Amino acid sequence: MKEASNILSLKSKRIKQIKEKSNSFELAKTACMAAYDKKGEDITLLDVSKLTVIADYFLIITANSAPQIQSIAKSIVENLENYNINLISKEGLPDSDWTILDFGEIIIHIMSKDERAFYKLESFWRNATFIDNKLWKKAS
Repeated sequence: MKEASNILSLKSKRIKQIKEKSNSFELAKTACMAAYDKKGEDITLLDVSKLTVIADYFLIITANSAPQIQSIAKSIVENLENYNINLISKEGLPDSDWTILDFGEIIIHIMSKDERAFYKLESFWRNATFIDNKLWKKAS
């Protein structure tokens, strides 16, 4: 009987994880669309949930200027706040070439072309699952 209880407990934990993961993906898609609407380029969504405990998704976006970086960041924050998801932390000055938004389950990097080419975050997270852009463009 105790074994059956343990199995049910594990199943309910797994179901909760799947629901949370699904919700994280919906939020990540919302962030992708917000960046896309502000003309963000080379929008890359990575599922890092099997690689780290710090987030489920990393979103990497290229912008052409510091003002565009700030515009994309503002749009993402506003769109996620509509789902009662609050920004935990923001790194990067208003005139910087790289801003990081931390929403807990989603960490967003908005970078200039030069910064992105130099740091190559996709290479660092090459074992992550790259999410096809068609999934968030079509679904939103």
